[in-house]
This record gives sequence, C-alpha cells and structure tokens, in this order.
Amino acid sequence: MKLRFNEWDLGGKFIFIASGIALISLFFNWLDIGIATENGFAQGGVFFFLCFIYPLVQVLRDKPLNKLVGYILALLAVIFTAMFVNSKTVDFFGETVRGAGAGPYLFMVACGLLTFGIFRRRL
Repeated sequence: MKLRFNEWDLGGKFIFIASGIALISLFFNWLDIGIATENGFAQGGVFFFLCFIYPLVQVLRDKPLNKLVGYILALLAVIFTAMFVNSKTVDFFGETVRGAGAGPYLFMVACGLLTFGIFRRRL
C-alpha cells in the first residue's frame, strides 16, 4: 500500500492528518494531577482512537466512505472524550480539580478535523 497524499482530495488529507494528531495525542498526558501523570495509552485512549480506523482505512485504500458511519464514529469519539474529561474533574475540599491533561483536548481537536475531513471527502 502506497501513500498517495498528493492525489487525495481535501477530505482525505484532513482525515489522514486528524488521525495522525489523534495518535500523537495518545503520547501526551491524559491524566495530570500533579503527583501522577499518565499518557493516553495507560488511560485507555487507544479505544477512542478506534473511531478513526474506518475513515483512515477507507482513505488509505482509496475506497468510498460512508459519511453517515464516519459522522457517527466522529461523534462517538467526541462523546467518549468529553465523558473522559468529565470523569477526571472532581471536587476536592470545595475546589474543582481538573485532572485531564492536554491529551484529550488535543484528541478533541483531531475529532473536529476528522469531522471536517468526512464532510469534504468526495468518495
């Protein structure tokens, strides 16, 4: 399988870039509470990345993309990430402590780029 980035439409390029950003976000801290930090692999962010697999594989194989399935997967990724961020937010002695690191927020940006890529995908 050859990568033909220059031959892809704008949507395909955005899906590929979004998938790369999502993968990179897994190396960032997904949990950061000062005394403990964990990356996306340790926090289960890999399961969120599964939502990117179908659009990415369709782009790499130059196959048509079912946009409805793509939108559902992108929405699921956003919902799961938002639930993750909310689960890491707790009240501690009357103060709100946000334990989510930069990783899930970068992953949300990747979800937005994925959605735009699906919108612009021609196949």
